[in-house]
Amino acid sequence: MEIKLKYDTPKEWANQVLENIPEFLQDHADAERKVSTMCMSIIAKYPDRTKIIAELTQTAVEELLHFKQVYELMQSRGLSLDGVFKQDTYLKGILPHVRTSRDGRFLDRLIIASIAEMRGVERFKLISEAAEETDIKKFYTNLYKQEKEHVDLFLKMGTEYFPEEEVEKRLNELLDVEAEVIEKMPWRPGIH
Repeated sequence: MEIKLKYDTPKEWANQVLENIPEFLQDHADAERKVSTMCMSIIAKYPDRTKIIAELTQTAVEELLHFKQVYELMQSRGLSLDGVFKQDTYLKGILPHVRTSRDGRFLDRLIIASIAEMRGVERFKLISEAAEETDIKKFYTNLYKQEKEHVDLFLKMGTEYFPEEEVEKRLNELLDVEAEVIEKMPWRPGIH
């Protein structure tokens, strides 16, 4: 099962981000911590889903490693964390579409994680292609490749508990929601 986003971020978005790389790096650090926390939250709320606990744990560790890498890049540029999580307009637009049943919510969270990872992959690639500074170009080229592996991972987890057709149907529904949300959002130096 492959994710094809239904809205492509314009290349010009990356140029805007590169004009405010400190703010983008802060947002990126926050996003990596949020994904790690989300993985652990799924384990806490669904301890009976034992087939995916090891993968969720490994993903949480990898996302924390990505946070560490972003933080080191920030430090090398004389930047520090601001300690304030900004409101996540992206997720705020998508979450009202999450189903409320236990199984529906479980599957939707996994699918949304895959979609958000794919959006991140798309944007990391745009930054790596547009960046002129060597450290930014190299970092986002490598990260693009690493994060690409996480996109399908969450969908695969979903198919451990639901038929592939059901996962794919819900994926397409949530891709429509995501496209509508992201297209309406003003451009900002953030992953989403």
